[in-house]
Amino acid sequence: MESPSRAEQQWVVQPLIDVGVDVDEIGHLLFRLAFEAVVSEGRDTLAGAVGLVADRSAEVRAAWAEVIGRLLVLDAPP
Repeated sequence: MESPSRAEQQWVVQPLIDVGVDVDEIGHLLFRLAFEAVVSEGRDTLAGAVGLVADRSAEVRAAWAEVIGRLLVLDAPP
């Protein structure tokens, strides 16, 4: 799979930017998501993804859910 373009990367994280999450925090969340996926070998990744923002506002949790959905769209075969 080829790397997403800069425009695709922006599209993926835009929901979090729109609700005011700092770019560094977005990077941290995505790193933790990737780490959880590797460590768990893909098992329970969705539960872990939700847990990453469990203590955040409803807006951030909804934006994070949108980001996860967008990541899945990018990962889908053409």
